[in-house]
Amino acid sequence: MSIAALIFVAAGCDPVLNIGGTFFPGWMVAILIGSALTVAIRYIFVFTRVEPRLGPLALIYTSLGVLLSVVSWLILYRS
Repeated sequence: MSIAALIFVAAGCDPVLNIGGTFFPGWMVAILIGSALTVAIRYIFVFTRVEPRLGPLALIYTSLGVLLSVVSWLILYRS
């Protein structure tokens, strides 16, 4: 029960960014960065001919996108 309460309290501690006069939550920026990096890495995999050997591509690219989003969140907002 205390873990659920902690999650609800921590969810309100989201950084807010002023972009073009409107305020966006910081997690949206992290998702965009993670998605862009995933697309860039996919092109690198195709260029180096590694992609056919990866396995289930939907799982690989989804996991890579989540990983890069979380890492970009940690880099940008680790205060």
